[in-house]
Amino acid sequence: MESWRRYLLLRESVNPKILSMIDAAEKKGLKMYVSDKGDWGTAVLAAPKGDDPRPSGKFIAQVGWSKPPSYSGNCSDAMEVNNSLASDGFGPLVYDVAIEVTGGLISDRQEVSGEAEAVWKKYVTDRDDVQIDQLDILDSFGEPQLTPDYIEDDCDQVPAHDQHGTDWHKSPLTKVIRKSGTPVMDELRKRGMLQE
Repeated sequence: MESWRRYLLLRESVNPKILSMIDAAEKKGLKMYVSDKGDWGTAVLAAPKGDDPRPSGKFIAQVGWSKPPSYSGNCSDAMEVNNSLASDGFGPLVYDVAIEVTGGLISDRQEVSGEAEAVWKKYVTDRDDVQIDQLDILDSFGEPQLTPDYIEDDCDQVPAHDQHGTDWHKSPLTKVIRKSGTPVMDELRKRGMLQE
């Protein structure tokens, strides 16, 4: 019963740091613009363009994602970040929205900046409101696989393998980040800050 209560609490609550970012974005008059096309999409935090349902040209933060190419493996059916930008400390807010929209998000499979890796590390080490799933490595890397008889979690691990070699699996870049429910989007929607 206690684990069920915890599940419901996690499903309905917004991480306090993310909540403070929503408060700050609201004070600045910003809105979150979400476009989900199935195999790709974006979450953009920007000032509104008057009454136009589209954002103004100046994005404060953005995360774009797409389905990984077939040569990258199945990657547990997660979406791959293909671009991101952030200013004023709003990066985690758009990442949270991207995670909620996609149902599962992974880092770029080919190249990740130090700043972006720090974001993934925070999710893995500091966020108890997310689910972390381990990906495996493609057989072509010549490393022992974690689940050799299960191909659904096989995924390209270029940055993790380049940085950590045989300890590639310890990198936060080898994880899928998921959330139960859409608490951040629900909060934005409640405040009239979400454009879908």
